[in-house]
Amino acid sequence: MNQVLKPHLWLMAIAVGLLLCACHGRQEMNSQVIVQNDAFTVTGDSVIEDTVMAWVPRRGDRIETNVGLGRLDTIYNRYDSLNIKFVQGKKWHKRKERPATMPEFKSGLRLVDALYDMSMDHIADGIDKNGNFVAEHNYSRLYCAIYLSLACLKPHQAMSTLKTMVDRDSIIMQREGQWPIVSDHIGWATAAWEVYKTTGDRQWLAYSYHVIKKTLDINSQVLPDRTTGLNHGAGFTSSRPLGARRMTWMGYNDLFSCMSLGNNILTAHAYAILAEMADEMEIEHSHDKDAQRLKDGINQYLWNEQRGFYSSFLYGMAVPKQSPLTDNTSQAMCVLWGIADDDRAENLISQTPVSNCGVNVTYPPSTAIEPYFANASWATTQALWNLAAAYTRNENALRRGLGALYRAQALYQSHGIHIQGINTDDLGTAASNAAMVMRVLMGMNFKPEGIEFTPTVPDGMPGTKVLTGFNYRHAVLDITVEGIGNDVAKITDNGTVLESAFLPNDIEGRHSIVITMQQGQRKTNKVTLHHNEVFMPPTPTVEWTDDSGHIVDYNPQLNYRLLINGRKTEIHDSVFALPQNDGFVEYAVEIAGKYVNGYMSRPYIAFNLTPQIAFFPDSVGGQTTITVSVAEGGDYLVDLGYHPTGTLDVREVTVNTHLMGTLVMTNINDFSINGIAHSNMVPVKLLKGENAITFRQIRLPKAFTPCEPVHLRVIKR
Repeated sequence: MNQVLKPHLWLMAIAVGLLLCACHGRQEMNSQVIVQNDAFTVTGDSVIEDTVMAWVPRRGDRIETNVGLGRLDTIYNRYDSLNIKFVQGKKWHKRKERPATMPEFKSGLRLVDALYDMSMDHIADGIDKNGNFVAEHNYSRLYCAIYLSLACLKPHQAMSTLKTMVDRDSIIMQREGQWPIVSDHIGWATAAWEVYKTTGDRQWLAYSYHVIKKTLDINSQVLPDRTTGLNHGAGFTSSRPLGARRMTWMGYNDLFSCMSLGNNILTAHAYAILAEMADEMEIEHSHDKDAQRLKDGINQYLWNEQRGFYSSFLYGMAVPKQSPLTDNTSQAMCVLWGIADDDRAENLISQTPVSNCGVNVTYPPSTAIEPYFANASWATTQALWNLAAAYTRNENALRRGLGALYRAQALYQSHGIHIQGINTDDLGTAASNAAMVMRVLMGMNFKPEGIEFTPTVPDGMPGTKVLTGFNYRHAVLDITVEGIGNDVAKITDNGTVLESAFLPNDIEGRHSIVITMQQGQRKTNKVTLHHNEVFMPPTPTVEWTDDSGHIVDYNPQLNYRLLINGRKTEIHDSVFALPQNDGFVEYAVEIAGKYVNGYMSRPYIAFNLTPQIAFFPDSVGGQTTITVSVAEGGDYLVDLGYHPTGTLDVREVTVNTHLMGTLVMTNINDFSINGIAHSNMVPVKLLKGENAITFRQIRLPKAFTPCEPVHLRVIKR
């Protein structure tokens, strides 16, 4: 639904603002509306939300607010299941001296300027005694923060920090679980490339190229799915595909079977970066073909044409199915990095449901908590979404996104308010807000050959924006952006008119850049708001027999559907019969919600032919070959039954010398029978007669004890 600003809300907001202005002794109020919706109003110096307000005094050295922890507890504790507690940390006050080398920004909008100053202070505070960024939480958020703005603001610290994330010339996996279950460490490439573009350091270029290439070479041995062209494993911002924690039936073997949008977009972009790096160093390569393979797979298998946006991941045992969830961090990356081609970029920004308070990390959201509190990476997600909105020229989405970012930082971050036990990620939030200045209002787009300027200044933010003292390679830039719009009407460098809005990378000394804006084409202003308190339905628990299913936690008020190889049929009772099928069938049950469907239950596989079972002999030199004879050639599935040993065991599968995929065996044995668990399933093609199936152990980054395979199972599809 496309919402417009409502005049009566504006009048009410001004009235409340003027009242609070008088109560708190402020001398003036900037009534310029940056954004307004049914939930709040953001003006040039205030955030107004019902009786709650944040405002910037005239001196601009702090942000005041009347938000109380008691109010937050009252709002959120009505959801009994949340059981959350809010705490308050340190309030922000502007430093008397600006952090060294940090550029100064003035826009005439006190709130925007104060939030920028707060971000600069938090970035300075986010550097440890060794000159590295603090990475207390997880590396993925830090990669994103470096990409957004830390690479251009603190390139040497970014470079030093990224080096600490490399071991034996490949990127360290720092997450719960282990590679290859989780493989978003390749996001390092995006951060490293941004550092090179801002510094031009050729040694860093060569170093980064080597690290990225070796890491991708390791991943390419294990992760690719031979059917879809996508990579297996969990992806960006979570040790599981986002939201998969609600599927309690999923063990690590099942997680490896997933193919996530986040993992694949980061890998596709890493290959594209590797191609550009190779071009810079004049090295022959074919990395762009690998990037294209993943791009094609993402658009073929993860794009949902009916909904107009990407699914977060594919999941299931033998029949991959799109998750009902979407991952908005990765969706924004799809726009920014050219994965969402044709009209997909515009569609997903306009059609992905968002809330008045911002874009959720996932849709549907995981809880009733607003986006700021739902996940500490919210600011990063919102910043990327805003960049994508500016890229697609959706000013309504951009204004809403800027307002959401400013609101959350002014009301909460300025006073250190957060949920107890959840990291506030001040560094990531600061980098996100700084990116709104550097990349949106100033429009700086860094390239190996220089800076391209593409500012976007929404209607709600008129006036002159000035960024002074910005260090770029061997130059210092003072950048002025005048007017509103999304097209550059004129640009000058030290008074000389430039033919295009581009500065080459070999400039030196001090440069005064003046950019005059004009309003260009707006492709769409549509924004889709999601309904209040829309959450994903629960995941059903089903007990299966050969001819029926029993929904253990059946609720007659919910709508259940039986999935038969992905096809859907209604279920009207807790016990239901399975239809007769002559072939291979994967059954599952899902709940259909009013606005969104839930996750499917743990699938049940019915076989037309009894699977062949072959004894698994002891490995010789980490490799085992088993000869299997079949009466009919065609498509089969293979997996291994094994005794878990407490660690992760990964084996490459080849059939008649042709690589088919990877088997993963972990200690997750909740669904074992008689102490025997089963690995993930790998699709293979077998010839009529005898086939040699070889299993080769793959060395993992950390030491492991091999699992004990008991038998090989061969299933006709």
